[in-house]
Amino acid sequence: MAATTKSYRWIQKELEQLDPYVDYEPIFRLVTCYGSNDFINSLIYTLIFPNFVVTEHGARVVWREDGGKVLRAATSRVEQTQTTNDTWWYYGPSDVRTQKSVEKINRLHTHWAKRYPGHFSHNDDYVYTLAYSAIFMHRLRLRLGLSGFSEKVKIASYLFMSDMIKLFYSEGGVPITDWPESWDGLIAYCEAFENAPRPGSNEGHLIATAIYEHFAFRFFWPSMRWLGLAIPKSLTLPTTLKAHRIEPPSPLLQAAIVFVLGWLMWLMETFGPDPTSAFLPEWENMAKEKQVARRKEHEKLDQQFPKHYATRPNSVMGCPFQTFIGAEKMNGNPPTK
Repeated sequence: MAATTKSYRWIQKELEQLDPYVDYEPIFRLVTCYGSNDFINSLIYTLIFPNFVVTEHGARVVWREDGGKVLRAATSRVEQTQTTNDTWWYYGPSDVRTQKSVEKINRLHTHWAKRYPGHFSHNDDYVYTLAYSAIFMHRLRLRLGLSGFSEKVKIASYLFMSDMIKLFYSEGGVPITDWPESWDGLIAYCEAFENAPRPGSNEGHLIATAIYEHFAFRFFWPSMRWLGLAIPKSLTLPTTLKAHRIEPPSPLLQAAIVFVLGWLMWLMETFGPDPTSAFLPEWENMAKEKQVARRKEHEKLDQQFPKHYATRPNSVMGCPFQTFIGAEKMNGNPPTK
């Protein structure tokens, strides 16, 4: 059906006709893939990724010795992560495009495991990542004072990720085990993982602060970057901020941000039409000249951001980041591949 012919509440009508035990892939696509843009995608990435590097081994393979792509190709990394995830969420685990994409990730892990042996062998990292991805939007909606997922969407999300987890394997080709048996099991697993003692690491702190700083740097004027930092920190799990040794915004500012964002989402959902476009097909069908312009824009941001980050105070090191990595590296080294 063409986007211009879709009704005002077309997503809800589609959902009503679908069976979560059979149609879990289209259900998950409908609730996760429509209405996003660069700002929303970047915010979602900023809220999600710091949770996956609360362990020392997880942070080390991302930050490496020089900040990796999270610092030196930050915008490109957001785009790469979002398009990869959107490929999975949009096409679903039964589609060969998703399967090839996941296998590419498996091979990438195999490559880096040669440099960091044992770091990709932790079964709970894989389970948590997929479990967290299943419940993320449900949790975010509740945090903003909105209704969570319906029972139908919970079932579909659980079954969707149950198929996704089968496509992954850990270091040495070991299958992933201990996948929870229900939606409630996903919640319980995530809460147990998040509430486990986490000593944190310097690398984890640097990753999280770089991600928050990049979001503010990319989308907010310099005079408003304090807000660009406060928004994701206000919506991040307290346990994640604690593990990364990051101070949350004041309770008053957090409450204001949560209220305003929740009110805006409620307003759009109550009075606005259902979104008719999905990010992935628009990105896949983008004209070549637009692709080139977009890539150049990202490259420009990625050249500017490390220098910006080097000027920011770093609470782990007790001084600006540039004394940790060296100003000559910040100005001369190419992005990590």
